[in-house]
Amino acid sequence: MTDYDAIVVGAGHNGLTAAAVLQRAGLRTLCLEANTYAGGMAATVELIDGFRYEIAGSVQFPTASQITKELGLDTLPTVDPAVMSTNIGESGEEPMIFYRDPMQLMTHLDERHGLEAVTGMAELIGWSHGPAKALGRFDVRQPPKTLDEMYACAANEAERRAIHEMLFGSAMDVIDRLLPDKDKHAVMCGMLAFLAVNSTYRGPYTPGSATCLAFALAIPQDNTGGTAMMTKLDE
Repeated sequence: MTDYDAIVVGAGHNGLTAAAVLQRAGLRTLCLEANTYAGGMAATVELIDGFRYEIAGSVQFPTASQITKELGLDTLPTVDPAVMSTNIGESGEEPMIFYRDPMQLMTHLDERHGLEAVTGMAELIGWSHGPAKALGRFDVRQPPKTLDEMYACAANEAERRAIHEMLFGSAMDVIDRLLPDKDKHAVMCGMLAFLAVNSTYRGPYTPGSATCLAFALAIPQDNTGGTAMMTKLDE
């Protein structure tokens, strides 16, 4: 192992990026992957014979503008999809269509899921602002914050409470409080619970899972896309 200056375990999109940056910096870099393919979420794989599936290679999630520029992502042609996701429940349940345009999203929620859904979603996005700052979601080359530094990010008492809940509460503590109707809001709650557990291997009732919910809901302060949480690369 003395042949290498850096060893990256995992050749997913994060591992490949880290390995490329290290290699460009002049370090002798080895990138290891247990799967038979590289790319992770950015890969296209054959799920069954003859059926090739793009996991998420053309999906670009919110990223700090400095990183976007340094990786050259800002030079790639993109498509801003009108609909970012469609969430389907059981028979008879209204699907939740996550529109890119915030007014269209709120109109859909009002017409299909009721005014409480509009209020709950708006409060949820508002709740995420303090935690996003505390997490340093879009900080670049900064060390992780201490607990005291996280609390100091709060602009008011509401943000301080949200940061505390993000650190020690579960995703469902937040979701159930803001969207309390378990029948009418079932599809919305399912979508949000999925956001909170995606790739974490923990359930949404696990203490600390509110952190993942805040991470998923965060958008950069300079974002002009409203509720835009993803962009598609033009293939």
